[in-house]
Amino acid sequence: MERRLGNVVFVVLCAFCVLSISGKAFSVEVPEQLKGIPLYQGSTVQHAMEMTNHAMLVVSVSAKGDAVADFYRNALVAQGWTAAFQAEQENIKIMHFKKDKRMLQVTIQLEKGGETTTYNLVITSEQP
Repeated sequence: MERRLGNVVFVVLCAFCVLSISGKAFSVEVPEQLKGIPLYQGSTVQHAMEMTNHAMLVVSVSAKGDAVADFYRNALVAQGWTAAFQAEQENIKIMHFKKDKRMLQVTIQLEKGGETTTYNLVITSEQP
């Protein structure tokens, strides 16, 4: 009986670890500085970081990178952000937007041959 209970506890702990690592057990809190920035529909926040004058999200979504880039170009301009810089090389698109004293960088990593896209949102604001 003890061995069977031990096996059950081990399986439950393993399942908890897998869910924790995959992000399914806990949701990642979006930093305050990025709460007004929309996420592409169906996106899952993988990691978040917030410091005094900047914050970052690492996000994944089952969508083509070009669709994600178009979404951010349109959504951010509609919110009053101004496109400041745009570059593309190999499988990465980088877009910078400016609003007031804030700069937002959207980096989209295009997955070869797949429908999964990982993107980063990094916002920086000038310190008072």
